[in-house]
Amino acid sequence: MADIISIDERLKDQREKRLSDKKKRRLDSLRLVMQCTSCPHKCAKCGSQLETPAPRVLSPELPLRLCAGCWEEYQVFRESQSGAPASVELEPYYNAAWSEVWKTWLEYQRRLHRYRSSPEFLQLMVELSLEGD
Repeated sequence: MADIISIDERLKDQREKRLSDKKKRRLDSLRLVMQCTSCPHKCAKCGSQLETPAPRVLSPELPLRLCAGCWEEYQVFRESQSGAPASVELEPYYNAAWSEVWKTWLEYQRRLHRYRSSPEFLQLMVELSLEGD
């Protein structure tokens, strides 16, 4: 009789395992998304493969790598935001909506970087890496 397993205990164990598996899948998905959005081998803006030996990095505070095309566009954006006269003639598509896209994208990247640097997220990455061992 001592070897009889309670059906309630068995159902509880199965339910916990299902929840644990579901949580693990969600956490793995989160980890992959966060790693892919900060991939050092692709342009953070357009996603193209970086081929330059020295990729252009936005800033130490926001270490995003950009391809040559996106870097040029970023420089035009920065210049347009500085209020200084443009050193190059701006194309018609460099309008207020284009500027808003850059502002919004940069803010999104700052928030992602802040989240990736949070102690809770870093602890999650440690835990996930230990589970993989």
